[in-house]
Amino acid sequence: MEEILKKYMNRFTTLSEEEQQMILSELQIEEYKKGTVLLRQGNVPLKCYFVLKGCVRQHSIDEAGKEVTSNFYTEEQAISNFNHHKQDKSSSFFINLVKSKN
Repeated sequence: MEEILKKYMNRFTTLSEEEQQMILSELQIEEYKKGTVLLRQGNVPLKCYFVLKGCVRQHSIDEAGKEVTSNFYTEEQAISNFNHHKQDKSSSFFINLVKSKN
């Protein structure tokens, strides 16, 4: 799993092995099951995510109660939903797993 993260970092910058290890030592690798909600619409996002395996869906529920999918994140994609432009900083989206590693 760490190799996937190193490969991702190398796409954007050149880091020494020591620098990569410093970053990796601060990350938490967690496994979630299909259907897990990582963020609920209206909640303030506190984490960002990186998809190692599986697929994550970003969607919202509009005023009519209809689910509107706005994005899918697949392997080797980062997910961040910080809303510093909004006064209350709440999320406009749900983020949940549609496919897990297993």
